Amino acid sequence: MRFLFLLSLIVFSFGSCRSQTFTSSDIVEKWDIFELELKGPSSGNPYLDVEFKVKFNHQDKSITIPGFYDGDGVYRVRFSPDLLGVWTYQTVSNVSQLTGIEGDFECVAPKANNHGPVQAVNTHYLQYADGTPFYAVGTTAYQWTSVKQRIQEKTIETLAISPFNKIRMCVFPKWYIYGNETQPWVFPFQFTDERNDYTKPNFEFFQNLDKRIKQLLDMGIEADLILFHPYDHWGYSQMGEEFNKKYVRYMIARLSAYRNVWWSLANEWDVPEIKESIDWQGLGELIQKEDPHQRLRGIHNWYDTEDHFYDHTQQWITHASIQSARFFQAIEWRERYGKPLLFDEMRYEGDVPSGWGNLTAEEMTGYFWMAGLSGGFGTHGDTFHNDSDTETEVRWWAKGGTIMGKSLEGIAFFRNLMEEAPVIEMEPTLISPPGEVSTNVKKYIYIFSKPGDYYLAYTYEPGKKINLQLEGEGFYQLEVIDTWNMKVVESNKIKSGPFEFETKTPYTLLRIQRPK
Repeated sequence: MRFLFLLSLIVFSFGSCRSQTFTSSDIVEKWDIFELELKGPSSGNPYLDVEFKVKFNHQDKSITIPGFYDGDGVYRVRFSPDLLGVWTYQTVSNVSQLTGIEGDFECVAPKANNHGPVQAVNTHYLQYADGTPFYAVGTTAYQWTSVKQRIQEKTIETLAISPFNKIRMCVFPKWYIYGNETQPWVFPFQFTDERNDYTKPNFEFFQNLDKRIKQLLDMGIEADLILFHPYDHWGYSQMGEEFNKKYVRYMIARLSAYRNVWWSLANEWDVPEIKESIDWQGLGELIQKEDPHQRLRGIHNWYDTEDHFYDHTQQWITHASIQSARFFQAIEWRERYGKPLLFDEMRYEGDVPSGWGNLTAEEMTGYFWMAGLSGGFGTHGDTFHNDSDTETEVRWWAKGGTIMGKSLEGIAFFRNLMEEAPVIEMEPTLISPPGEVSTNVKKYIYIFSKPGDYYLAYTYEPGKKINLQLEGEGFYQLEVIDTWNMKVVESNKIKSGPFEFETKTPYTLLRIQRPK
């Protein structure tokens, strides 16, 4: 190993025990971040002209991590190690100042709150890399990192006390109705005379994005990061193929090491303005090939019809991200795509005139139960005008801030019950209304079960007859749960075999399980 006196070399580790002196050897938790910072040239255009990467080696494993320029002559590389023990590294660059730098660090066991990145498991489900179950309960705040800093801080405060462990969020600002017609707090690229210079990132914007993703990580919240969208007033959806690829590679280098990052290639990829102008397949395959940490990857539709869905069977896609509330088709979609199914936009609680944004709190909560028991994962949104800013209109779904709706307590109750269930071993069954196949999701009976062990059955409406064949011998414990009022209204021991129950009130859940 050699020490460099002409370069400033700093190694950072987020959330792990650290030495007080910076040396070429350090300690990093498994799945945490080893960050190498180097000083290099600032003249010219380092974003375009300087190539910088680092080769990491651990016994027989070798991995190359792309570095990135972060302004003011600062270059960084971020790496999330997945093997315990000593890693060595060496930098490679087309600039002499940044090449041939060597060092090492030790990867140690993760702390109790570090379970690694989320991965697909058992075809349709999710869990952390260490095997800890993960049940996705999402929300949406599209451009919360593009608005005023005080609103961003309020968003963090809100998320800290929320039931959500995943958030859909855009990189670029958004321009849309219902208070979204505002300029970002700073622009992602240099912006003068109403024009972007895509060769010059605004590093303040991206450093703030780093900060917010790290804050989400500390709260145990996955950042489902949307790279492109059509609601664009500034031209980011029309950068062209060259700059699209450059931007995506920059995002990989900058953010892939955060274990809570997911990639969503687009929000509503099939909106005509962007459907044909962006090479979705090419960019998806680029991420699959070049992301060294292999974070989850998806793409999201606009039209609620299958002919507008992206082909989620594509190898670069790890999960099906669907805008739909057609929960009665979830089993069909699960089987077709063979991947976790996320209802990433299933309408929002709120009061806007648009039909997608005016669910009641009871409906929003009920949508989670219907999405979950159909074998998918639901995502919340709130379109009420909130109180986080006095100067501009702010709605959670768009800008974050505070949540005004009344569904959060019910969603937290839902999450708690689902986390108690053996979800990755369960399968959905949907029972349609007698004599019809309805498009009204509230008419169905939703059953999610591990036969012989654990059954959940939900009805949105009262007066539904639930018939189950409880497998095995002996007894089960039955709980009749009012999911809106979040209480058990009946608890009985019942025999295995045929079982029938008629619901008397709305939002009824039956939980039937073997006695513990």
